[in-house]
Amino acid sequence: MAVRYGSLPFDDGIKFFRQKLNTPSTSWDDVWQNAHNRAFMVAGVTKADMLNDFYTVVDKAISEGKSLGWFQNEFNNIKSRYGWEHNGEPAWRSQLIYETNIRQAYNAGREGQIQALKASRPYALYKHGDSETPRVLHLKWNNLVLPVDDPWWDTHSPQNGWGCKCKKFSLSERELKRRGLTVGTAPDEGNYTWTNKKTGEEFELPRGIDPGFDYTPKNTAQLTSQAKKQVADKPPLTKRVADYQASRIVPSAYSTAKNVTALKLDPLLAQLDSEVLNGLNSFVTAKQTKTLFVKSNEMSAGSKENAAIRSDVGESLGVDDFYARMQYATRSPKRVGGFTSVGFEHVVVKVKASQNLAKVDMQAVQDTAALTVRLAANNAGKYSFKHNGQTLKRDHTISDTLNALDKNEAHAVVATWLHELGHQVHYYAGAPAFLKNALPVTYYGAANKYEEFAEAFTAWALARKELKKWQPELVSWIDQLVKDAAKSQSKQR
Repeated sequence: MAVRYGSLPFDDGIKFFRQKLNTPSTSWDDVWQNAHNRAFMVAGVTKADMLNDFYTVVDKAISEGKSLGWFQNEFNNIKSRYGWEHNGEPAWRSQLIYETNIRQAYNAGREGQIQALKASRPYALYKHGDSETPRVLHLKWNNLVLPVDDPWWDTHSPQNGWGCKCKKFSLSERELKRRGLTVGTAPDEGNYTWTNKKTGEEFELPRGIDPGFDYTPKNTAQLTSQAKKQVADKPPLTKRVADYQASRIVPSAYSTAKNVTALKLDPLLAQLDSEVLNGLNSFVTAKQTKTLFVKSNEMSAGSKENAAIRSDVGESLGVDDFYARMQYATRSPKRVGGFTSVGFEHVVVKVKASQNLAKVDMQAVQDTAALTVRLAANNAGKYSFKHNGQTLKRDHTISDTLNALDKNEAHAVVATWLHELGHQVHYYAGAPAFLKNALPVTYYGAANKYEEFAEAFTAWALARKELKKWQPELVSWIDQLVKDAAKSQSKQR
């Protein structure tokens, strides 16, 4: 007897599962998103015959209504037969495989029916399941009604994560009224960035959706063809890692602002001069410098906001909670734009929830940085001070000038990130004194050798040509220090 869900025959679900291609994999994320519609995989199973055995027992579970206990017994028989060592306890791992495949098969069958009946049943209802540990957002979406074709369903149709038991139902106009429900608007919970720790690849996902579940299970020939191509074209993991890392300047970032992420910063940096890009890439690739984008109130060590992100920061940096709290806290969060330390392998940049790197005009950022350098070269900045017996006039910092002129606070985020990265370059290069006879680029840059280099480094990155016109020796010196820093195995302060 075929598996049934209430009064719904599971024939469509059986068909959905049986058209899947056996896909050997080293990890669950080797096949991504929609490709799961056509790929059957068990994470860590690379042998074709072993994978086929798993396929057979999953098919039996779906088509014949086999119990979880039966499946767990078969799971243990297969892993013993092949001597397979897997992650996680056997009972947990087998239950995960069993429930995920059965639920997604059902959901795919249900989705096909919803689409076929949408002329008479034009609305879709989100119903929370009875998970032991319910997700807050899934509970919030309970009884949400949207049109069947609302784009929100493309990423939020259940199942929405490991162990998620939420369901999607279609409704007619009459059923909508009978239940006392109304058509709502698609929630916008923002996004978060998930990093594949094996490859370094980053993906932006809707909050409330586990990685790999932001798609709608479907049953079409087009998807079959698409999945076959994805599987066939997928390069080896080692090449994926190499290609991805080689193309990125910002390898990873933890952020509490949904629109300030490594994914959004990286294409901005990609617009810099090729000489700068090569230098940045060589250093960051060698050191894998991480980034924390956090808000001002999260920088205060004793605040509840600081404590709330401690575990996530620790996971991002690979440290425990106790040590994590020292990695993003400062005594004067209102006064800083960012900070780092010789003991850090990361930089901290202060952000606001309202900032959006997608709205940054990188050309405007570079033009303003070039203006700051030009004013410094003409000794025409806002602040006057003595330096080695000379009276100099400089703007305060490149970030401040961006804030004042560009009227887009996200612009300063780019400069601040470069400034803090400059400190890490300086430490790895041995923290030398500023180049003899070179002049500071900004007022803040004259404070000490560390800020002098960091501000010059920011100018080098954003306005290299303008800085070279004024102080060519300084540009050549920074070029060399970036190379030295990339090769260095130690730091100095």
